[in-house]
Amino acid sequence: MSGTVIVTGATSFMGLHLGEAFAAAGWRVVATHSQRRDKYEGLQGQRLDRLSQVCWLVQCDLRDAAAVARLIVAENPALWLHHAGHATGYASPEYDLTTGHVVNVATLEPVYRTLAGSGAGVIVTGSSMEYGAKDGPNGEEDACWPDTPYGLSKLCETLRARQLADRYGVPTRVARLFIPVGSLDNPRKLLPQVVTALRAGTPINLSSCEQRRDFAAAGDICAGYLSLAADLPRLLFDIFNLCGGEAIALRSLLLGIAADLGADPALLRFGALPLRPGEPPVSVGDNAKAAAFLDWRPRALARLVADLAQTLV
Repeated sequence: MSGTVIVTGATSFMGLHLGEAFAAAGWRVVATHSQRRDKYEGLQGQRLDRLSQVCWLVQCDLRDAAAVARLIVAENPALWLHHAGHATGYASPEYDLTTGHVVNVATLEPVYRTLAGSGAGVIVTGSSMEYGAKDGPNGEEDACWPDTPYGLSKLCETLRARQLADRYGVPTRVARLFIPVGSLDNPRKLLPQVVTALRAGTPINLSSCEQRRDFAAAGDICAGYLSLAADLPRLLFDIFNLCGGEAIALRSLLLGIAADLGADPALLRFGALPLRPGEPPVSVGDNAKAAAFLDWRPRALARLVADLAQTLV
C-alpha cells in the first residue's frame, strides 16, 4: 500500500517520526498542524522544520469538520493516520475529559464520513493507558479498565473508531503504544532529562525507580505503523500493541544508560523524590499478535538501552 497519507499531530514527537518514516517508505506525506506555522517555536518548531524537508505541511484544525472534509477531498489520501490528540496532563486525575472528547473522539466522524467509499484506510494511535493497571502483560483481547481520565478518553476513541469503521466500511487499525523513545522527544520526560543530566555531569533527583515499564524505539514503532498500513485489506478493524514486550525496572534502565555514556551512576539520586500518586508498579504489553500478523519485532531491550544513550538528544 502506498500513495498519499495524511499524518495528523505533526508537532508531536511521534508525529515527526511517523511523517519521516512514511516519506522514507515512498509515501507522499501531508502532515497537519492546528495553528499557523509561525506560532510554533522551540521543539515543536524544530519538528516542523525537519518534516518540511520531506513532507507537505498543512494547517488544519481537526475540530473543524468542514476543514477536515476539504483536506480529504483535496488530497485524496489512501491513508489517514490519526495521531493528533489531547494529551495535556495525561497522567493527572485532573485531565480535561471534555477537551479529550472533543479532540480525541468527536474529530473522527467527519474523517470516516468523508473517506467512505474512497478505498482509503485509517490508523488511530491508541495508548497503553486504555488497559489500566495490571501485574502482567496486557493483550489486545484483555478487558480494558482505564484508571485515568486520559486512558478513558483514548478507549472511547478506540471504540468510536470501531463503530465508524463498521458504519462507513473504512478499514481501520488501532496502534496501542506504551512508551516510545527517540530523538526530539519532550525534554521534560524522564529519559531525556536523565541523559541530559548525565552528559552534563549534573546530579538528578529521582524516585526509587523500581516501577517497571515497556519501552520501544520510535523507529521500530514507525515500522509497525507501515506494517499496519499493509495489513488493512485483511480485516475491517483490528487492534495491535506496538511495544517492546518486556518490562524493565527504570532503575536498571537508567543505570544501563549511565554505563553506556561512561557517566558516574552516583549522579542518579534514586529515592530523592516520592513516587507520583497512583503510579502503577508495572506496565507492559504483549506484542505476540503484532509478531504473528504483521511480522513485526522491535529491537531487543539490551540493544535499545545502548541506543538510547546515543539517540536521546
